[in-house]
Amino acid sequence: MVCRGFASTSAQSSKRPSFAEPIPNVTAAVGREAVLQCTINDLGTFKVAWIKMDTETLLSYHTHVIPRDSRLKVTNSNSDRQWFLHIKNLEVSDRGFYMCQINTEPMISEEGYLDVTVPPSIVEEETSTDITVDERSKVSLRCKADGYPTPTIIWRREDNKEINLGPMGAQKSTVLRMEGEYLNMTQVVREDMGAYLCIASNGIPPSVSKRILLQVNFQPKIRVNNQMVGAANGSDVVLGCRLEASPRPLTSWIRNDGVIILNNKKYELTEEADSYRITMQLKIKNLEEKDFGPYKCVAKNTLGDKEGFVRLIEISPPTSVPHSTQSQEFYVPVHKGSSDASKNDSHMKKGYGIPAPNSLRDETQSLSSEEKQMSSSKDGGVLDSDKPKQKTNQHPVQGSQTDSSGSCQTSISTHVLLVFILAFLMFD
Repeated sequence: MVCRGFASTSAQSSKRPSFAEPIPNVTAAVGREAVLQCTINDLGTFKVAWIKMDTETLLSYHTHVIPRDSRLKVTNSNSDRQWFLHIKNLEVSDRGFYMCQINTEPMISEEGYLDVTVPPSIVEEETSTDITVDERSKVSLRCKADGYPTPTIIWRREDNKEINLGPMGAQKSTVLRMEGEYLNMTQVVREDMGAYLCIASNGIPPSVSKRILLQVNFQPKIRVNNQMVGAANGSDVVLGCRLEASPRPLTSWIRNDGVIILNNKKYELTEEADSYRITMQLKIKNLEEKDFGPYKCVAKNTLGDKEGFVRLIEISPPTSVPHSTQSQEFYVPVHKGSSDASKNDSHMKKGYGIPAPNSLRDETQSLSSEEKQMSSSKDGGVLDSDKPKQKTNQHPVQGSQTDSSGSCQTSISTHVLLVFILAFLMFD
C-alpha cells in the first residue's frame, strides 16, 4: 500500500500534539531486530502511522499493521506517548528512512534512519584459488568480499613471514601485511611458496578469510655436505644428501656398480621433508670390501633432474698399544771402568712397557755372554736392576779401544731407546 498521508480524525483534541524529540537513528545487523521509537506529547485522540519513505509504504495505522508481514509489529507505552516499530529478521531492503506521522491538520511527522549492516563474506567466484607458477614468474592474487559497510581486505602469510612484493631497484620490497583487493608479486621465488590469507572485515563480526596456496615450481638442486666419508670394514655408515625441488621429486640412491638401492637388511633409506626441502639418507650396514666406492643420490621432477656424489672410503679402525701390568726394563751393558759409561748405565735403566717386535734386535747382539745368561734367567727376558749382580770374568779389553767401544754402544742404545719412546708415546 502506498500512502502520502492519512485522513485526520473528525474529533480534534483541544491541545495540539507535538514530537518530544527526533526519532533516533538505528543501526542493526542483517538478521537481527531493529526498533524505531517515536515520542509524542499530547497525542490525545489523534492517530499515529509508520511509513517507509523510499517506497512510500504505509506500514501501520495506530496499533494495526497494514501489510501482512509477520516481521512487523507496533507497540506503545507510557499512555500513548512512545510508539515503537519493531522489524524482526532484518533484510538489506529494510535499510532507509522511516516516518512517524500524526494525522493533525496539517499532518506533522518525524523521520529516522535505519541502517542495516552486513558482515563481510568472500565472493568465491571472483576470488583467486590455489595457484602454481614457475620460479621468477609474476603473480597476482585477488580477494573479493561483500558486506556493508564495504569490507577492508588485508593480506598476510599464514606462517607470518614477510611477503615479497618483488625487486624495487637494487633492493627487495617486503611487507608483513598488504591492504587491498589485489596482492601483486612481480618475481616469486621458492621462499615465497606457501599459504596466503586474505582477511575481510568491516567492523561487523565475524571477519572472514580465504586461504590461497601458492606453489612455486623449480628444478631440483642438490647439496652434499660430506663428499668423502670414511668408515671401517664391518661397521655401519650413513651417507646424506640435501636437496630442494618443487614439485616433489622422485629420489633414489645408486650404488657404485650402477644398481638402484632399495630398502632391505643391508640398506636403510630415509627421507625428511620440510616444504620444498628434503634430506636424503642412506645407511649401509656391516660394510664389506665391495661396499666402498662412489655413491650417487638422484632427484628428478617435471622440470629437470640433478645428481650428487659421495665417495665411501675404507679407513683402518683406531688401534691402541696394550699396557703391561708389570714394570719392564731394558738394560744396556757398558764397561764399569768408564765413569761416563757408569753414568749412562744409571740413566738408561728405566721401564718403558712392552717393546715393539725387532725394536731391540741390534741391541741384543751387543750383550755379553754373561748378560745374556742374566737375561735368560729372568721371566720374559727382562732384567731386574734391583737384584744383585754376580761377578764374572770380563773379556780382556784394550784400554782405548774398549772405551771407544763402550761409548759407541751407549750412543747407539740411547738413540734406539729415544726412537722407541717417541713411537710408544705416539701410539699410546
